[in-house]
Amino acid sequence: MLRTQLKVDEITTYHQSVLKDEVLELLLTNERGSYVDCTIGGGGHARGILEHIKGRLIGIDSDQEALNYSRRSLRDYFPRLTLLQLRFGQLNRLPKMVKERKFQGFFFDLGLSWHQINSSQRGFSYLVDGPLDMRMDQRGGLTAEEVVNEYSRAKLALLLREYGEEPRATKIAQRIDQKRRRGRITSTRQLAHIIAPIFPPYGRIKGLSRSFQAIRIEVNDELNQLREGLKKAWKILEVGGRICVISYHSLEDRMVKETFKGLPGGKILTKKVVRPSPEETRANPRARGAKLRAVEKARAE
Repeated sequence: MLRTQLKVDEITTYHQSVLKDEVLELLLTNERGSYVDCTIGGGGHARGILEHIKGRLIGIDSDQEALNYSRRSLRDYFPRLTLLQLRFGQLNRLPKMVKERKFQGFFFDLGLSWHQINSSQRGFSYLVDGPLDMRMDQRGGLTAEEVVNEYSRAKLALLLREYGEEPRATKIAQRIDQKRRRGRITSTRQLAHIIAPIFPPYGRIKGLSRSFQAIRIEVNDELNQLREGLKKAWKILEVGGRICVISYHSLEDRMVKETFKGLPGGKILTKKVVRPSPEETRANPRARGAKLRAVEKARAE
């Protein structure tokens, strides 16, 4: 049987900032510099940055609800805080928007926020029932319902295999195709109940997570956005400045690792990926699987 809502303690963990001390140590090099939190979400890391600098923080997110939340929770930090709705691939617009040419550091936390996970209307999780949406930016664009109902069986299998690294991708696509012929699939609960029987009980949670992850990545073009965002951030990063990224699955981590290696004038600061301590993982289950990488712009391009 599938759970349909998160427990209170699970929701609480999504407020906690993963690898917060490690991020601050690696990211902050100039207390008077201007920094960019590219995934401000609930504002946890942003608060830590603002508490440790005298300069400015630009908080961006493609999710307007996240920005609204941060506007309330971080209201004491204005005017040192500026909030903007942007996707990673639009980072090249930042200098004109905030009237600064270069920035001292960029931070990306690629996990979903607690609000996104627990909001039934956003459709990100199989744990809560809601419409198949999954869009970070709700101003328009592809939805999960369109992917599930309108992609060919072959295309569905491909994205499940590539973005979810799901070994049962073909079976899942076949079952979705069979069910949608009887009527459109419109809710997260419907989709979860279609997919769940393909997996043995001990593998059901991972299978559902991988499948929902794959669809979400497709809806938001996440990997392309990440690649473009890192490259565009590098262009407007000060010499001596740093980029820090927390990823939660192997696709993202590989992309971050390979992109960092290819940045001209880059010095990798994390020869070994930084992981949460056992104590942090126990206190915050969301930290499990988190990987932090950092790179410094050692010289001009």
